[in-house]
Amino acid sequence: MPISKQLTVVLENKPGALAELCTELSKLAVNITAIMAPESKSQTPLRMVTSSHEAAKRVLTAMNLKFTEESVLTLRVADRPGSLGRLTRKLAENDINIEYIYGSIVKGMGKALIVVAVSDNERAAKLV
Repeated sequence: MPISKQLTVVLENKPGALAELCTELSKLAVNITAIMAPESKSQTPLRMVTSSHEAAKRVLTAMNLKFTEESVLTLRVADRPGSLGRLTRKLAENDINIEYIYGSIVKGMGKALIVVAVSDNERAAKLV
């Protein structure tokens, strides 16, 4: 299913903050399937998609961390030149704006995981 729930967590930008979060998530066997954190001086908005959204929310609440939830597209895209271009062109041609995008590729797997926040999840999910 291409629509997933993403959590955006506000973490203090200090040594060990992410390690503590990851440790607490692992205690409930929550796997982080996608993660992105931009450069920040004091607080970092960390975006993540997890294997268990509800369990991750329980961990964040127990840690007294502020977080928000939003729906995003999670797509497996072929690891070939032009694959992402075709996907983004299809969205553009249907007047769907990309608000932000991040992803990762594991060499040899043949597919990349791409997380995309768009202006219309339902329409975009039907297109891709």
